[in-house]
Amino acid sequence: MGRTLRGETVWRFGMQAEPGFAGRAQALLSSGAWDPDAVPDALGLRRCVHEVCLYHSGGAPSPAGCRLLTPRDAALLAETFPEEVEELPAATPFVGRLLDGRIVCVCRSVRKGRAYEAGIETLASCRRQGHALCALSAWTAEVLRLGVVPLYAAHADNAPSLSLAKKAGYLPYAHTFEYFCD
Repeated sequence: MGRTLRGETVWRFGMQAEPGFAGRAQALLSSGAWDPDAVPDALGLRRCVHEVCLYHSGGAPSPAGCRLLTPRDAALLAETFPEEVEELPAATPFVGRLLDGRIVCVCRSVRKGRAYEAGIETLASCRRQGHALCALSAWTAEVLRLGVVPLYAAHADNAPSLSLAKKAGYLPYAHTFEYFCD
């Protein structure tokens, strides 16, 4: 379930929804009521994930100190982010922030379509030093150069991630609420 900045409520249901659930949920959501905190009780749900979705409207500078990574960088990437090597060929643009000859932060495309969504990882020892802002800004500039809309999403309670997006020039366009029956 989500709400756009224009106030439009949108929703979709997974294949695992119990029979009758979609109808009850649609009736509740179609009523015009917008209280994400009341939805779990009204529908008998147990868990909720709230994300803020952001977009960048353009004009991002490409900062120094970051560069596009290619499959030729796999060995270098494996030194600090071995779990990301498999994504390197497909998650383009894939940007790395280098410090003293090693990659300390990566920003890559985790979802691609009419828009690309950023995914960012920074070594724990290198956080809060501007590396993520550099990598996100370089990724954003490259996505814009490709003529694609850059997107960013973070859990609503992840203040550092939301602050990073704001510093990089991202603006909110929607809030999403994912509810689970488990």
